[in-house]
Amino acid sequence: MSSALLMLSLLSTVPQVSESPPEAPSWQARLSFLGSDPNVDRSGSTTSWNAALDARSPELTAGLRAEAELSFFVVGNSVQAMGFTDNGSNFRLRYRPATWAPDESLALSVFPLSSTRVYLGSVYPVTWGRDAFPSGPSSSSEPAVELRLARQRWAAFVALKSAELPTLELDRARHYAVLAGGQVELSPGLRVELEGMYVDRGDSPGLAAMGRELSVILRGGSARVFWSRGEPIGDNVDLSLFQGDPAFFERFFTPSASSTGVSASLSLEGSLISQDLENPAGGFGKLAETSQAAALDGRLRLGAWRFHALAWFRTASFLQLDGPGFPPFMAFPRDADPRAEVTGSLGVDYHLADWGLTPGLLARVSMPAAFRTTAALGVGRVFVVQGRNQFQLLPVGEERARVLTLKATARWDLGRVAGVVGEISYVNDPNQTEFRDDVTGVAEPVFIKASAWGATVMLQARF
Repeated sequence: MSSALLMLSLLSTVPQVSESPPEAPSWQARLSFLGSDPNVDRSGSTTSWNAALDARSPELTAGLRAEAELSFFVVGNSVQAMGFTDNGSNFRLRYRPATWAPDESLALSVFPLSSTRVYLGSVYPVTWGRDAFPSGPSSSSEPAVELRLARQRWAAFVALKSAELPTLELDRARHYAVLAGGQVELSPGLRVELEGMYVDRGDSPGLAAMGRELSVILRGGSARVFWSRGEPIGDNVDLSLFQGDPAFFERFFTPSASSTGVSASLSLEGSLISQDLENPAGGFGKLAETSQAAALDGRLRLGAWRFHALAWFRTASFLQLDGPGFPPFMAFPRDADPRAEVTGSLGVDYHLADWGLTPGLLARVSMPAAFRTTAALGVGRVFVVQGRNQFQLLPVGEERARVLTLKATARWDLGRVAGVVGEISYVNDPNQTEFRDDVTGVAEPVFIKASAWGATVMLQARF
C-alpha cells in the first residue's frame, strides 16, 4: 500500500477547485489507482491501474454528435511488460433534435471488445447478463451493439451481444444474446422498469465430448419499481460492493447535487431466470434450473447527512449463473439443498462542504448462500458460495454462519482535478477454511481465524 499512500500525499497538495459545472468538455482523461488489502494479516493485497478517455465531437449535423469512451486496465506480466485489458470501451452516435430536452436522445452504441456495461438489473449485487456467454480459455471476446431511446416520461433499449463458442463438431460458431427493456414514469418520481434477455450459450462441453447435444439456453427477466423525491442522492462509499462493476472507477467521482435540502428514494427490484443445464440425475437429459434475485434500496438525505439501507436476496444458482452451473454446465442436484444468500446493510455519511470531505460508517450482516455436497464428495459437507466459482468447503457436520462487516469510509473531492476514496474494514467471517493434512495425510478443510482487518484506497486524477 506504500504506492497508494505516496499518491495520497501528492494529491493532498492539490488546491480546491470550484465545482460549478462548466459546459461539457469535448474530452476528459482519467487515471485511477486502486490498492486493496482485505486482510492485513495474510498475503493477498492487490493493485490495479485504470486509464480512461471520454471524448465528444462537435455537431456532425443538426443534433448529431459522436462520442467515445476508452477504458482499460494497465497490467504487467512476469517479464514486467505492459499489457492492456479492455473495460467496456465503446463508440456512440447520439442524436437529439432541437425540440427535445437536454436529457433526451436516441443513441447507437458499439462495444467492440467487451460488453459488461450492457446488462440487466439496477442495484449492483443483483445485476446480471454482463457476461452473456461462458468464459474460458477457448472463449472469444463479447462485442455488442445497443440502441437506446430516452424521452422525458419513458425510455427503451434493445441490445445484441455475440461470441464465438465451440460446437459439437469441435468447430466454432457465433452465438447471440438479445436484451431489451423499457421504463415508464407513471407519475412524477414514480417509475416502472421491465427488462429481459434470451441467449443461446452454446453446447454443454461434457455431453458434446460424448457425442450428445444440449444447447444451454438462458431466458429471464427483471422488474423494478423506483420512487424518488428531490435531487439524486448517489451511492454510499462501499468499494467492495462495486468491485467488478466496469463503471467502478467512474461512479464514485460523479459530481453530486448540492448537499442541502431533503431527498429520498426507494427502489424494489427482482429477477427470475431459467437456464437449461445437464440433469444431475443422469440419462443425458436436461433440467431447467431457475435462479432468483431481489433487492430493496432506500436512501435519504437531510442536508449534509446521507442514509443508505440496502438488502438483497440471491439464490446459489444466481451466484453461479455465469459458471454456468456447478459442476460446470450441470444443475444443482435435488439433494444438494441449495440455500440463498440474504444480506442487509446500513450506512450513514456526512458531507463537510468546506473540505470536500465525506466521512461515513457502514454495517452489513450476511447469511451466505450454501449447498450440500452429494454422496460422491461425502454426505454432510457444506459448500459456502461467495461468488462465481468461489467456494469455501466446511468441515464435516458444520453449517454456514453469519458474516459481519463494519467499515469506516471517506470520500475526498478535490474539485474537478482529483479525488480520493478509501475504507478501513473489519470482517468477521466464521466460514473461512483452508485445507490441512490430517493424521492420515489426507487434506481436510479446517476453520481459520474468522476476524480480519483490511483497507482499500482508490485515487483518481482527471485532466
